[in-house]
Amino acid sequence: MAKKITGVLHKYKKLPIQVKAAGWYTVCNILQKGIQFIFVPIYLRLLTTDEYGKYAVFQSWKEILVIFTTLNLYSGIFTKAMVSYEDDRDRYTSSMQGLTTVIACIWLFVYVVFNNFFNSILNIDPVTMYLIFIYSALFPAQSFWSVRQRVENKYVSMVIVTLLMSVTTPGVSIMLLITTNLREKSVIWGFLIVQIFFGALFYCYHFSRSKTFYNGVYWKDAVRFNIPLIPHYLSLIVLGQADRIMIERFCGNSEAGIYSLAYQISQMLNILVSAINNVFVPWGYEQLKTGQLNKLKDSSKSFCLLFATATLCIILVAPEVILIAGGKEYVQAMWIIPSVSVGCYVVFCYGFYSLIEFYYSKTGYVMAASGISAILNVILNAVFVPMFGFIAAGYTTLASYIALMIMHFIFARKISKDKIGTSVVFSDLTIMMSITILIVIGGLSMLIYNLPIIRYAIITAMAIILILNRNRLLKLFCAISKSKFEEENDND
Repeated sequence: MAKKITGVLHKYKKLPIQVKAAGWYTVCNILQKGIQFIFVPIYLRLLTTDEYGKYAVFQSWKEILVIFTTLNLYSGIFTKAMVSYEDDRDRYTSSMQGLTTVIACIWLFVYVVFNNFFNSILNIDPVTMYLIFIYSALFPAQSFWSVRQRVENKYVSMVIVTLLMSVTTPGVSIMLLITTNLREKSVIWGFLIVQIFFGALFYCYHFSRSKTFYNGVYWKDAVRFNIPLIPHYLSLIVLGQADRIMIERFCGNSEAGIYSLAYQISQMLNILVSAINNVFVPWGYEQLKTGQLNKLKDSSKSFCLLFATATLCIILVAPEVILIAGGKEYVQAMWIIPSVSVGCYVVFCYGFYSLIEFYYSKTGYVMAASGISAILNVILNAVFVPMFGFIAAGYTTLASYIALMIMHFIFARKISKDKIGTSVVFSDLTIMMSITILIVIGGLSMLIYNLPIIRYAIITAMAIILILNRNRLLKLFCAISKSKFEEENDND
């Protein structure tokens, strides 16, 4: 045993730092999501469904507001700048903090002037709104630092800070919830206070390294680059968050809370999505570059098998997971899990096609697809949620994601036909058939939610299928890992 451990450690030390970093970021993401989910049952036991719904709706509004109050400067342009301005990273980071501070202050002024208008629309109290503006000015500093750690492959500090924040945020929120009468504001303010605290630390750290608040060239480039992307960022947030806001308006906070629990449970699948994307996306780019299209087609089949099985498992264990996480008050959430889980699978599938769009820099197609599907989601929610209740939101969101995937499918086929000479890069039949099968089985699974023996027999059968295909999956992962390893060695 000791020799095996020594051998593993020796092989680990020989890995390129880029491969080590990618592995640790994946582990960190899994732990972070896991920690967040562990604390959810505690919130649900201490808050009523109405209070938890208010917290969930706040998170949705916060995601939307932050796009405007920060311009998402820590996404897109900043990563690119860390490469383009490799010798001036400190000044660039410091100046971006200055820019986010100015943007947040501008929106704070707008809020002060029109506070009655904003308060009536958002249903957020003034104290929380002021905290959001402070958060918008300071938390990007931590995001800037995180991006830079990734670019420089400083994964140890990145993992430590991320996990520390993941534990501290719910810890402070629960402490406030137990010791005060703030109720849902305890969770909201706890989140904002912790993020502001860490953001302030990195804000001071960056300015101490380069006391640059303003740089005209950097500010102009950043604003010019990110403002056109605002509709895209906003569309993605609306597509993922609008359902809770509209449920709160049409049905109430309790229903928004129940829906939010189902959504969070289904989001466990995103842990697997992130893990797959961390290895698949750079490997997929390499296959497109070298013209290894058969590998892409075979890999899409294997990954679909893996992720479809995981999706079905989440759907089939929904009743037990809901009872453990939320209790009887949230039992209705199990009827939403099939639709939102299949929606996660559809998001995973359209990632294959968006890979082509991003590789050939056809981001206009991406923005068009996101915008159209977001508008469709709002319209469908406005029509069907009042008619059929909050459960309908899961199905309207699924329909919007399917529309999004179809658009990516059409755009990707057009791009690949023009650039590669063939419109078939992935196993389109496998992808479309798997989505159809999941929709059918997801619907039928609700008929056996009261028959646990049958459900767990199906899960056992799926586990056997995965075991029988384990060599195929392991071969795929090994091939991708080997390809990445060789690519990093060539770069060295």
